[in-house]
Amino acid sequence: MKILNRYILKEIGNTFIFGFIFFNFILFIGIIFDLTELIFIENAPLAEVGKLVLFKIPSFFDIVIPVSLLFASLLSFGRLSADGEIIAMRSSGISLFHIAGPLLSFAFFLTLGSLLFSFSLTPWCNQHYKKTYRKIILQRPTIQVKERIITSLKERKLYTYHINRKNYQMQEIVLYEFPSEVNYIFPQITLAQQGKFEEEILKLRKVTFYRFGNNYRIYRRGRFDSQMIYLTPQVPEEAAVKKSTSELSLWEIGQKLNSEKTKPKPDEEKIRKLAVNFHGRIAIPLATFLMGLIAVPLAIKIKREEKSINLGISLVIVVAYYVLFLTGRFLGRGGLLPPYLAMWLPNILLSAAGIWLSTRYTEA
Repeated sequence: MKILNRYILKEIGNTFIFGFIFFNFILFIGIIFDLTELIFIENAPLAEVGKLVLFKIPSFFDIVIPVSLLFASLLSFGRLSADGEIIAMRSSGISLFHIAGPLLSFAFFLTLGSLLFSFSLTPWCNQHYKKTYRKIILQRPTIQVKERIITSLKERKLYTYHINRKNYQMQEIVLYEFPSEVNYIFPQITLAQQGKFEEEILKLRKVTFYRFGNNYRIYRRGRFDSQMIYLTPQVPEEAAVKKSTSELSLWEIGQKLNSEKTKPKPDEEKIRKLAVNFHGRIAIPLATFLMGLIAVPLAIKIKREEKSINLGISLVIVVAYYVLFLTGRFLGRGGLLPPYLAMWLPNILLSAAGIWLSTRYTEA
């Protein structure tokens, strides 16, 4: 039996590694162009961009681990079934449960790893990804600004026709500003022929500004050889300090949820959102084990070993699961379903399908 277990584990493990690398690469393509721009156009430090890669990849694991396991299981057990090895094992008195034992054990350990990432490691990586990206932006503020695109800088809107990527000099600048101390109907418009960021300072040259009154007419204008505008970066300091939900560990989400419930006047909408995130952090990793549960009888049914077919089936199942998951999150946040039921419903349906398929082929 040990030889058989090692044989099945080796079959699954090799395919899982291939699928894990492949699916991570597919998702990584979505950010590789932005990272390439940081390196070759913005001249961002290679070490800092490397940190962004290391901190970003773990955020893919929630979806990559279950789909890789499902892909490996379908491919491996599909080959065993197509070659008649499953029939030979069952003819020797080995039950389907014992045949699937190595896969379920492998899925169990992958589930534990997924839970660890979901609970704490992935939020930690998200937090440091945000800090590292913000550090790069502060070192090169023009990364925020694109040619002929309006860029928001808190109370200001910046537009430039051209940026010299060698010295980060901007040409033909239009700056719209709504001063916070007065309620203006129209913005103050500042025109400058040249401009350059130096950390939190925007230095302008050959400047003309116009201020409009409530009668739609210019009531003040001015011209300067140079002007320095002190502004906060696009990511305000308080936003950098405050963690988003994706940066909170499961423990921190639970604390915020309990704290909100104990308030004299709790915010029900906030409670629902926190509860949905709390249950979702647990439900998605557990789907890894359920993918393993459903894979064995499904692979026996398919009896195909072509990678393209098993890849397509894996993607269909995972996409269907995540559609149900996103639908449950919408229903849970909207109060149409209790958050725990909304988040666990896809897992319940997946479990039912796995048990039904396993029972059917155990009896066959």
